[in-house]
Amino acid sequence: MTEETSTYRREGLYTPFGPPIGYYRLADGDVEKLNGCLHARLEDNSQNLVGKVDQELAFDRAALEVAGRAVGKCLIDFKRRVTTRPVPKGSVVTPAKYDISIKSGWFVRQFAGNYNPLHVHANCQFSCVGYLKMPEGIAEEWVEDAKDHAPAHGQIHFTWGMSYPGLRSSFMVRPEVGDFFVFPNNLHHCVYPFSSPGERRSFSMNVDLAESDRGGTIYLPD
Repeated sequence: MTEETSTYRREGLYTPFGPPIGYYRLADGDVEKLNGCLHARLEDNSQNLVGKVDQELAFDRAALEVAGRAVGKCLIDFKRRVTTRPVPKGSVVTPAKYDISIKSGWFVRQFAGNYNPLHVHANCQFSCVGYLKMPEGIAEEWVEDAKDHAPAHGQIHFTWGMSYPGLRSSFMVRPEVGDFFVFPNNLHHCVYPFSSPGERRSFSMNVDLAESDRGGTIYLPD
């Protein structure tokens, strides 16, 4: 049985279970810029990814640069939060400065009946997902779906560990345009299919963050 779908949104660190999840909001202008990076010349990377979706298009350098500028501060804030969480009394934790290395990035174009099976991301420290477009009628579909005992249509589902009394192992979200989530690369997650017409568009990136003297530098793949 899954936990109740999350509808409450406030930027910061969410800890529904062991691994933390960072939640942030993309600026409207950044959503527009990222949508503008999607074009026919992008390489279809679907064969290298697990999604059962219409298209998964690899970022070109322009998209990587736009995404890096849009979410760089969010990634650094997440890293700082997870490394300075409450510690035993008397311990001293000094927030560090970090550079960002974007390992890869891609658009996910999902339509009715598409889904993304349970998976993790390899060869990175953290993964992230941001939402750029939602299908028409998805709000009405969610209302109908909520009448069932286990609503899930079009939601992203994070899961960790085992369920037993007092321990939560599941966290589901109905995404909205502008939502941005950051999480450890080994956190299992999936996306359920929906039936509404139109496109559910998101982007994902795999990233590393390393301490540095200045911090804030964004490195792109060669």
